[in-house]
Amino acid sequence: MATCKDVENAEEPWTAKILPLLSGLGAIDKEIAKDIFLNFITELCNETILLRRVSFRPDDISTIFNQKDNDEISYRFSKLNSREDVKGYKKKHNPLLLLNLTEVLPFIKFFYDVMPKTKLIHVVRNGFEVANDCFEKGWFSDKQLSYPVKALPYLKYKLWDNIWHIPWWVNNGEEKEFLSYSEYERCVYYWCQNIQTGIDQINQLNKNNINKTIIYEELLSNPNQVFEQVSDYLKITPGPLTNKAIEKIKKRTVKTNKIRNQRISIVLQERVNKINSLIFSSK
Repeated sequence: MATCKDVENAEEPWTAKILPLLSGLGAIDKEIAKDIFLNFITELCNETILLRRVSFRPDDISTIFNQKDNDEISYRFSKLNSREDVKGYKKKHNPLLLLNLTEVLPFIKFFYDVMPKTKLIHVVRNGFEVANDCFEKGWFSDKQLSYPVKALPYLKYKLWDNIWHIPWWVNNGEEKEFLSYSEYERCVYYWCQNIQTGIDQINQLNKNNINKTIIYEELLSNPNQVFEQVSDYLKITPGPLTNKAIEKIKKRTVKTNKIRNQRISIVLQERVNKINSLIFSSK
């Protein structure tokens, strides 16, 4: 989508993720959070257009070279130098700002409260596959929970002569149970907690036609059709690099999840199966 004409991509901006989270958890006044968010998004859009908030690292998946061609990049460097230039650019092109965010599903209503015309593209994937990726990245290893790297809200919890940093999405009273899980089971629990709290909201958005749900496996198997669906929904048109991006997707394959065959709590197994059923049937 970032390759399309007049589409600006912001790859996981931390502020856009943390404000809905803190507001939803009651850690910050909702109205203050909304004001900060709206101002942040305005500045983010301006700086992205000026190429101040993009990656020029060639090896990054989100590098600007995969999204805009050399002519567009050169034009922005040579013609856009001030806020007034950006203001004129926005008036002429009416760009769409694409926020690529994770872990915000439980607080999705926040975005519509701040920006009523928000459009959501919800990419869903089998819970066990997501958990496998989290496992491979070591997100919830003992080391990570003892000395967390991710800047997110945590609850300090003492157990087994250690201080653990419990993620915000662990239910009150389930801290010990979460820590007793294997590292893979923690990843499964994480997916369940983040998805389950947002299912009702997603279903309502689907009914109101203000959400587009995309199944990850369908994206890999038929990227052209999925792209057409998304571009129709967002009312965007392909850019010079769009076909190249689609061809890259065609070369991807769904990885076989070897971890899924490992022992897992029956309760977690049932939760994932139920959530998968709800999500894919609602699509």
